[in-house]
Amino acid sequence: MEDCALLEIESPTFAPSLDTPRQPWISSPYSLISWWDMERFSASAFFDIATQLSIMSENADRDRRGGIQFSITPEQRQTFLASLRRIEVECRKLDLKVSLHAASEAIITFEKSKYFGDLGNGTEQLRNTIEWEMRSFLFFHVPSKQADFYAQSELFGADVNARFPSIQFDMIEAGDCFAMGRGTACVFHLMRIMEVGVQEFGKKLGVTFVDQKNWQNILDEINKAIKALPKDPTTVEMSQVAANLYAVKLAWRNEVMHPNDKYTLEEAGDLIRLVKVFMGQLATVV
Repeated sequence: MEDCALLEIESPTFAPSLDTPRQPWISSPYSLISWWDMERFSASAFFDIATQLSIMSENADRDRRGGIQFSITPEQRQTFLASLRRIEVECRKLDLKVSLHAASEAIITFEKSKYFGDLGNGTEQLRNTIEWEMRSFLFFHVPSKQADFYAQSELFGADVNARFPSIQFDMIEAGDCFAMGRGTACVFHLMRIMEVGVQEFGKKLGVTFVDQKNWQNILDEINKAIKALPKDPTTVEMSQVAANLYAVKLAWRNEVMHPNDKYTLEEAGDLIRLVKVFMGQLATVV
């Protein structure tokens, strides 16, 4: 039997292309992506997929509810094939690999179908596949006040970078950990930076810290060396650096960093500021 009244839709003018833009979280993984960029690349795709599936499901349901199989006309076949191909392209844009395969299979099936009722199970399966696969993409929200610390290659400034290139890795990691809310991990990387700074400070003062991990002992050695220096502007600068080192030591609240210690994000933020000041002043004297 020929078809009766069906939902009226316009044939999409969208031209499928293999050269479609990729989702920003696929082309640039492990980077910050704004909500705007997520919506820009995905909102229209989700809407198009939902619209096309809804139209096809409605026609298939009508066929099944009425108990009558309505034949698909050539014009309708082209219209719905265009819809499926649009879904196929959107799945490619969203990097939904399983759904892309399901859409391709649906196209093959529909090309051979004679009745709208044949679309029922295939359409429902395609809808479920897209939903399940989309649920597998997880996103981490970074508060805007912490986002500025992410992927910062000059978190402590250009002068510190130039003078202490060996701390670059830990400096970036400290900022990233802070941005991600990992206070203790942030402090771990800051401690590694401080170890470099303290050793450089000791070399400048002629002090060695072989196997010394007690911060108070280190400070005692530094203060002793500074007291032996002549009273001039350079010595004043050295005293200021030593004072900042002491401030960092107090912020750590212990003389030795123990593996079981935990640090809040607020404490980590305070330490970032203190270490930045210490390393900045240290860069001017060594």
